[in-house]
Amino acid sequence: MPSILSKSGEFLLEEKRSKFLAYCAPISTEEEAILTLNKIRLKHKDASHNCYAYQINGGSIRFSDDGEPQGTAGIPILNVFQKQEIVNFICVITRYYGGTQLGTGGLVRAYTKATKEAMEVAGIEELIIAKNYKVNCEYSNLDKIKYQFSKCNIKILNILFTDRCELVVNVREDNIESFINSELYTYEETYEN
Repeated sequence: MPSILSKSGEFLLEEKRSKFLAYCAPISTEEEAILTLNKIRLKHKDASHNCYAYQINGGSIRFSDDGEPQGTAGIPILNVFQKQEIVNFICVITRYYGGTQLGTGGLVRAYTKATKEAMEVAGIEELIIAKNYKVNCEYSNLDKIKYQFSKCNIKILNILFTDRCELVVNVREDNIESFINSELYTYEETYEN
């Protein structure tokens, strides 16, 4: 089951006078990833490298070594997230060179450790996939429906009272079967909140 970051996280790792400032954050679009990357590049324009990786669930996967030896930064950052099955993230690690070369193995270890530590600060939670539905029902069934929804952890976002009751509900993917198998109402997928 895919996971996401709970919040943003930062960590500073010092290795042989080189500083690795790791920043990771939850995102939902590639545009957000690029905006975050550009902000960090601008903030740390004097840095030796701004290496990164990001992945959007069901979409783009990008990574860059930003001048470090090939395979020593972007892929190790990405691997940390993929091993944890985390999606919808960006991780940028800014490196300020300290004068001592770390070698390819040392770079991989430093980028991996900085990524893991920033991820730990951010925290991980389960990715919950849900959709909104419009539900139509008779007034006489409203209390039964509310009870059923509370048992199934279906959130009621809005109720409109006309000649019938119209509800907008949010249904998690793992509750969809119990939602669609009810005879108390009709439903259709919606994007309303």
